[in-house]
Amino acid sequence: MPGPRETANRRIVVGAVAAALTVLALELLVPPVIGLADNGDYHRVMGYAGFDHSVVERADRYFAFLQTRYRILPVGWFRSGYLTSETGLALAARLASPASWRGGLFDLRLLAALHLALLALGLGLLLRACRELPVPAQATAATLLVFFFTDVGYTAPFNSFYSQTASLLFLILLAAVTAEAVRRGRLDGPLLAAYFFCAAAFVGSKPQEAIQGPVLALLGFRLAGGGLRAAWRKPALWLALALCAFAAWYGRQTPVTLRSAALYQVVFYEILPHSPTPAADVGELGLDPAWLKYSGTDAFRPGTALADPAFVSRFLDNAGYGKVGRLYLRHPGRFAERLDRASRRVWSLRPSYGNLEKSDAHPALTLTDRFAVWSRLRLRLFGPHGLLWLAILLGGNAALALGTYRRASGRGRMFRDGLLAAIAMSGTAFFVCVFTNATPDFSRVFYAAEAVCDLLLVADATWIVVAIATAAGAAGRR
Repeated sequence: MPGPRETANRRIVVGAVAAALTVLALELLVPPVIGLADNGDYHRVMGYAGFDHSVVERADRYFAFLQTRYRILPVGWFRSGYLTSETGLALAARLASPASWRGGLFDLRLLAALHLALLALGLGLLLRACRELPVPAQATAATLLVFFFTDVGYTAPFNSFYSQTASLLFLILLAAVTAEAVRRGRLDGPLLAAYFFCAAAFVGSKPQEAIQGPVLALLGFRLAGGGLRAAWRKPALWLALALCAFAAWYGRQTPVTLRSAALYQVVFYEILPHSPTPAADVGELGLDPAWLKYSGTDAFRPGTALADPAFVSRFLDNAGYGKVGRLYLRHPGRFAERLDRASRRVWSLRPSYGNLEKSDAHPALTLTDRFAVWSRLRLRLFGPHGLLWLAILLGGNAALALGTYRRASGRGRMFRDGLLAAIAMSGTAFFVCVFTNATPDFSRVFYAAEAVCDLLLVADATWIVVAIATAAGAAGRR
């Protein structure tokens, strides 16, 4: 017979998944559908998956409006060199589309439906792993998970071809597998395979996530080696090494166009425009002094110097992140200023691209205010002092996890290992994004790390409720 916690958990899981599916369907499937307009990045997935825009006007294609109908072309008709696990999801949606064999246009909502189903699955599995916790803690986790991850800041990209969606989905699924391993006190068998599959899919979702490979590999090895069945330590070691190798390989597959654009942004959009001595910085970076005229230009706007192949070749030969790092080491105050500028946007989930289809009621670049309570609230609460709150969240969790680690049980240590891995992932993502990116659209760059921060908030709130319930139970027994 299932106990009261097990019975309550089933009801909580069903209720939470039903609520999430309802909200997600209202956002993504029921007109006026919400999505995220193409900023020019759609082709990275569309080309490999065999889609293309069905609208001709450039003004309608990019930034201003969501488009939900796409032409179906041969798979791989355009190969950008940008590899992502999101392409696999787009191909799955293509196979499920009647237009693939009947002709017609692909409905983007089919891809959104696949995305929302995976999110609901991840949330349900994550809550199922909480079934041994006190019922108030389960209810707290369910409420926060649904409230956070059905917000339009997270879900608008579900109706798009952006690769960041795969980052979020495989992160949530990875969190669910990790939570189940903690509940069992071990990571072995099919669960071990599921962990490293989700980790690889997350690492392979965007080039910037490749740096998380070693963190996730170490966590998987610790979860497998610290349990009751240490026999799984060796398979976990090989899988961890394979994940590290995959992350290193995947990071090196970043197209040269993307690498050059990112470095261009750092130099000409961030360092030089904010420099008190731009001419001296050009010398320190080993650049042609004539290139100072490009200061303040955006790599992603038409007509930049990146359109000249000769410039790109010379720029990549002379510039590099090593020189950028040495410049910041010589001028640490400049890096502190950069952190401050980035921190003002670190809690923002909403890029400024249009969310809705073109209509008389929705002019260009319309941002919906539906389902946006959490994205507005987190920006209002944390935005004015973004770096401080990030430091409090990550530093506070690290101090608590490390300070209670020695006296924790085996499962308690596994939980703390997961917390420390999440802290490392979010902190690393922030500093890497700040160091290697200088885009006005910081919300998309920091998208997965934002989700890690919200998962930490859910874990903290649940941990507090567990402590209160445990204390209350102990008092009642006395």
